[in-house]
Amino acid sequence: MLIRPATPEDIPAITAIYNSAVLNSTASFDVEPKSIEDRHRWLAQRLPQHPVLVAEEDAAILGWGALSPYSERVAYARTAEVSVYVEEGYQMRGVGRAVSVALLQAAARAGLHAVLARICTENAASLAMMRSLGFTETGTLREVGCKFGRWLDVVTWEFIVGDEPCVS
Repeated sequence: MLIRPATPEDIPAITAIYNSAVLNSTASFDVEPKSIEDRHRWLAQRLPQHPVLVAEEDAAILGWGALSPYSERVAYARTAEVSVYVEEGYQMRGVGRAVSVALLQAAARAGLHAVLARICTENAASLAMMRSLGFTETGTLREVGCKFGRWLDVVTWEFIVGDEPCVS
């Protein structure tokens, strides 16, 4: 399996994987599918410290992940949020882990300090993966999402990437 930066040619697969999560799971709190055009704009607007990576095998995209700004407030500039999505037939096979590890490495290279994850409490596999990767559980936000006719809780996780001093 090759982990590499996403290209515009990957957008149809990225969109399909994401829209499956939107429509069929609580892995995303979006409720409407994204268009291919929207995802092209999204990829084109990415900053170098917020990459999108794909997992590819035999010319097929098995999954993808991204680092995104945590907040537009300047003091959060060295904090990112990680998101990872895997094609249904390839879940629980190490794809999400491989993409997550590559994203943490990219965060370190980009000079980020902290990486956060927000995961629905229903997503047991992702919660276990965060723990196994060394993320620290920082708390549970109760009933902050409403999807599929029910209130959903979200666990927040944190991974400290670097130990450089805070210089503002």
